[in-house]
Amino acid sequence: MTSALVILLGLLGLCPVMIAMDGPLPPYLVPLLIAAGLILVSVELAAGEAQHLSKLVSSPLVLAAAFPPALMVIQMLPLPFVANPVWMSDSPGFPHGVAGSISVDIGATALTLMRYLTAAGMVLLAATVTIKRERAESVLLGTTVAVVAISLIGLFHNLFGFGTPAMHEEVVDCACLGVTLSSACALFVYERYETRRFSSGRSQEKFVFSLVACLIGFVICASTIAVTRSGSLIFAAGSGFFIFCAVAAIRRWALGRLGAAAIGVTAAVVAAALVTVAASDPDPRFAFVAKDTASFELTQRILSDAPFWGDGAGSFSALLPIYQSSNAAPHDTGAVTSAAKISIEMGKAFLWLSVMAAAFAVFFFLRGATQRGRDSFFAAAAGGCLFTLMNLAFVNAGLSGLAIVLLSATIFGLGLSQSKGRVAS
Repeated sequence: MTSALVILLGLLGLCPVMIAMDGPLPPYLVPLLIAAGLILVSVELAAGEAQHLSKLVSSPLVLAAAFPPALMVIQMLPLPFVANPVWMSDSPGFPHGVAGSISVDIGATALTLMRYLTAAGMVLLAATVTIKRERAESVLLGTTVAVVAISLIGLFHNLFGFGTPAMHEEVVDCACLGVTLSSACALFVYERYETRRFSSGRSQEKFVFSLVACLIGFVICASTIAVTRSGSLIFAAGSGFFIFCAVAAIRRWALGRLGAAAIGVTAAVVAAALVTVAASDPDPRFAFVAKDTASFELTQRILSDAPFWGDGAGSFSALLPIYQSSNAAPHDTGAVTSAAKISIEMGKAFLWLSVMAAAFAVFFFLRGATQRGRDSFFAAAAGGCLFTLMNLAFVNAGLSGLAIVLLSATIFGLGLSQSKGRVAS
């Protein structure tokens, strides 16, 4: 299992490189590394760990994970009776034509399907590797180091102005995750110091150094968010951080059901406020976006024409030449938010089903965290990060980047494997 852990940590180390040096190699290298890691895992996985993993990967989870690729396959099939007749008649306007399927760009949909399967493989690899506590600690630290490094790239972007706006959105989204992850590392350092300082002879100097490193990481991530001066980003990062701190408080001070109820009521009030803000906007997918965004009107026009089944996963770029004016600026080439892009490519119903599935996953992680002992921060961090990602989907389009997909998949797999305790055989 050591080899698989090295591959997983290597993939996490590639994430800052993919942010800083955008090139054609990573999208093809990453699936190969994940496949190699899964092969090694299948060979080295112990019987007890395999039994524990089978309990975590339940049938509802498998069905939910299988729904998006099944829909993508349907979008690529030649089904003229469900294809958009407008695009059928305007087939010459697309680079590769329209083949009588739901998707207006079958090649882009196939690549998106490959990316989804890559993310699913990353979840499975992370969940398998992090079944043991020691490996889970290494992956948590590796993920935190990766997001802090990406946040540093974001600070340099703001100071010196290099990079593209799309890259910057992915960077600040990673920084939002870093706020919760660095807090989880701080709690991990503190709890391990409490439980191991007498048995292992850990020095107070090492404990203070580790805690200061976590604080520096938190400050770097928070600073990357603060310089954007975006209230939506601050709320997205703060919501995940609040959820993590709430679970930590319940576990730390034994608040029990009363404390959980109080926190639940607070969360319900915040959710009601968000729903009120979203309802005041004609389209909730744009409620938390600054209305002076350059591509806002372009995205809104494409979204208004999107059919129930969407225009095909990954097809947003193929639709741009149809809607984009001849005098459009070079940066008007992306969707305003990930939520709008999902609605265009996969359909509006798919977006809200995804939101409900993510909300259930957050509940699953938080419930698992409250039932764990000293390792509760793994699942709590996963729940907080997932809640942050839900909010970020309505703030910008940074969630489509490969680096944040890999990081999010790792966090999900880590939270899944550590949501339940394992009795050593």
